[in-house]
Amino acid sequence: MGRRNSAELFPGQRNKEKRQLWGRYKWRAIERFYQAKFFGLFGHRCFKCGAEEQPVRIGAPPVLCVDHHIPMVLGGHLVPGNLVALCRRCNGKKLDQHPEDFYSPEELKNLAPLLAKQEEFFAFDFDWVAWDKDRGAYLVSLGLSASLVHDLLHDEMHNDFIGLPDPRSKTIEISIDFDLSDLAARERS
Repeated sequence: MGRRNSAELFPGQRNKEKRQLWGRYKWRAIERFYQAKFFGLFGHRCFKCGAEEQPVRIGAPPVLCVDHHIPMVLGGHLVPGNLVALCRRCNGKKLDQHPEDFYSPEELKNLAPLLAKQEEFFAFDFDWVAWDKDRGAYLVSLGLSASLVHDLLHDEMHNDFIGLPDPRSKTIEISIDFDLSDLAARERS
């Protein structure tokens, strides 16, 4: 018997929602940091079976993944309050099942406070002013370790290398405001 696949009602919707959820962090290193915080909420374990996250192996997917509590096919979205840490095996078993059909009543009771806490993990707005002022200080203020920040800014071989701004480059912002109603009035006359 072959592997079952999730019903994809709207092709591309899953990837769009992933970009919306994780894109707020702007840099992969910040995204990974917040993913680790999310998995920490679940004790770095699968909520269903308790499988522990393992160190990433080259070429192998991570053990834990972010799953929709209410599946997309049932109207769920990849948004805070609808996210569960599951191992790949449990995620494959759950697929498009309603949570009440997959979890026990006790598991649902234990999951409710974890769903409620998610808003704080994803209430993040990238602060471009702080970033432009001092990238290193901004990354440390988010909670990234000083040694990781050093590597991100100075080690070009680091997978998530960001680098320092080129001191020779200057940014100029130009904004143009105009009233479209004036343009429409001119076209009529």
